Amino acid sequence: GEILLSLHPRIKKTRAKVVIECPEDLTMDTYPGALYQIVVNLVMNSLVHAFDDDTEGQIRIEVQRQDDLVSLEYRDNGKGMPEDIRRRVFEPFFTTRRGSGGSGLGLHIVYNLATQILRGTVSCDSELGLGTSFRFLIPRIAPAGAETAEAKRNGG
Repeated sequence: GEILLSLHPRIKKTRAKVVIECPEDLTMDTYPGALYQIVVNLVMNSLVHAFDDDTEGQIRIEVQRQDDLVSLEYRDNGKGMPEDIRRRVFEPFFTTRRGSGGSGLGLHIVYNLATQILRGTVSCDSELGLGTSFRFLIPRIAPAGAETAEAKRNGG
């Protein structure tokens, strides 16, 4: 809820809708700042790349518990991307919008947060005309030692 509230001004300027499905009893002992940044970067990426201004796009975030892991699947029904771009989305400084202010760091940051801070995995699938999905598997309880990376990232 909080993440969507912070993104509301940006989402409101588009015709995109965001739907979140998450069991109410799901709990995690992890780094909320990292999860927040992942979702914000993914939503912003969809708003910039997946949908034209007049597109009624949909973003779905589905969260489920899988034993000691949490599965987070993020999907948009936007333009999708060709395989040569999909293969490179997590590379630093890779962008298809260099002249439009894109730094090419958004999905690289997502990858690093998911794998280094949250100690999980992330994969990306996409099909032209059908949209893009990111699937995360994250430990429900953050492993010891990850907090030092989070503290360094936050200047602590």
